[in-house]
Amino acid sequence: MPHRFPLNTAHSHPRIQALLAGAIRVLPALTVGVLAGWLQAPVQAATTGVTTTTTTSSPAVAHSVTASFTLGGVRPEALSWLWDNLDESLFKRASANHQAFRWLNAPTTPEHLGYSSAARYEATVTWGGANHRVELTHLDPATVRTRVASDNFLGAKPYSFLAARVSVDHGSPFTVLVQYRATGSGFGDTAVQIEASPSAQAGQAAAWVRHFSELLQGLRPTVMTELDQRYFNAVLKTRGFYRVGQVDSKWMVPLHVVQEIKGIDSDMLRWWWDHIGNTERYRLWQPIDHVTFEWTVEPHSPDLQYDVGATQKVKEYVGKSAWTLLITGADPKVKTPPAPLGTDPYFFATANPPILNGLLPDNTLLHSWRPNATGDGVVLTTTFLNTALVRVLNPRFFEDLGSHALREFQMLPYFLPRLYRREQLGE
Repeated sequence: MPHRFPLNTAHSHPRIQALLAGAIRVLPALTVGVLAGWLQAPVQAATTGVTTTTTTSSPAVAHSVTASFTLGGVRPEALSWLWDNLDESLFKRASANHQAFRWLNAPTTPEHLGYSSAARYEATVTWGGANHRVELTHLDPATVRTRVASDNFLGAKPYSFLAARVSVDHGSPFTVLVQYRATGSGFGDTAVQIEASPSAQAGQAAAWVRHFSELLQGLRPTVMTELDQRYFNAVLKTRGFYRVGQVDSKWMVPLHVVQEIKGIDSDMLRWWWDHIGNTERYRLWQPIDHVTFEWTVEPHSPDLQYDVGATQKVKEYVGKSAWTLLITGADPKVKTPPAPLGTDPYFFATANPPILNGLLPDNTLLHSWRPNATGDGVVLTTTFLNTALVRVLNPRFFEDLGSHALREFQMLPYFLPRLYRREQLGE
């Protein structure tokens, strides 16, 4: 007859009691560890090039799932555009596992970067040898306020995250948070982190994280082209116009650009000229056309008035041509602006390639602005005066420069309010 230890350990031998107590402490930990390893292994194996982990939220079966990876050659603005502009063509392009996509509740403001609350889509995705229905709903950004960068709430829409509720095969929903930021040399890449809360259905959260990682990585080769053509060209360039003038007696050509910029005010634009700062911020202004920025002569008193003599050295694309320019704040009492000055605030500067600086008449630019009629933005008028000789290098230089001005200044509402409110107003 087998010997049985009495259940009442108070009457058992002290050594046996100690052994039992140790076993009781160790066995649950071993069990949880084995289960966690078993659940985690398939996730890592299925996400090549992505660091994906499952994190135990309690000794129960439910687990949170996270993934992190870098999208090389993709700027964060591409993801901010994608959330409200994903369509079936893009969805299927990302992976052969993506079968169908449609919006159930279309985004309200797809013409602006960042996601629209309450937008909802359904998609059909293949994993584990079967098709699955995925429904994703954009959440109110305020639901994750304590988990994301606070300056997301100083602008009109979030710039560095997507918060959503996901349901797979009509199952109980779980929440997801996708955060992203610029990284890499020249800030040309995007670091992505995905976190999914525990799912009531075993493995659903992990499967969705694998799917969404595959979606973003699958779009990596083409999403910047989509941003360039479908947003910068098809949307931003329609918010203003330009006109190329005639060559004057000094072989100079004027270019006039007029655009309404909603979402900023006059003081923000006055503040910007002394606070561009560095390449990271310069690329916010135009993620594709702008390459590098540095001060060769820094502003001596950064404030709401540009400093005469402060000099920016920038590299940027005008059309398909890359230019390095020295942009120096100029005094209208010393040098004649390319257009008459009125009472509106302005920024006046020379803009010359370093190799030709002083060898030809100065190229000049004048930005002036006033509040728009509806009080929710400004009307910016820009006049460039450049040498006609530039047409030898690029016959369409002035048309490309007009497009460049629209593509960059229409980006200001997506970052300038939060920089100004945080750094100037202390919010």
